[in-house]
Amino acid sequence: MIIEKNLMILNGVNIGISEVMLDSFDLVIIDKSKKYTFSVTVYYNWQDINKIKIGETKEIDFNEYSLAENNEPALVWPTKSYVQKLAENKIIFYFKFENLNDMNLNNMCYMNKSGKFDIEIKNLEVKTYVNYEDAKNGTVKYIY
Repeated sequence: MIIEKNLMILNGVNIGISEVMLDSFDLVIIDKSKKYTFSVTVYYNWQDINKIKIGETKEIDFNEYSLAENNEPALVWPTKSYVQKLAENKIIFYFKFENLNDMNLNNMCYMNKSGKFDIEIKNLEVKTYVNYEDAKNGTVKYIY
């Protein structure tokens, strides 16, 4: 796995990744400060992921994307979402979210009482490499 290529960029700043977890239901990525958690429901898309050929990149719309700040989530909708297959078991998940602060676009739906985060979230970009074969019968967890 290529650790240096993993990234989590929030509002133009690379906040790093401390953990990546993948199981048959979800991909969960936690930033270095452990303040932000990004998760994607992958359960319904394994068939799409398994059909990708080595070297191919496929745009996939997943069922649900969420960004949580201090465990308070917001649903977010990506501008770009793809999976790239590098080898038989190695894939890249890539997600880009732009204009999250534009309420007219409905790209972010807060699910907490305050209806906002501590900071205004404008954009998010996440890229992580995983060996998804490890997650077929359990959970794979990478700690950095």
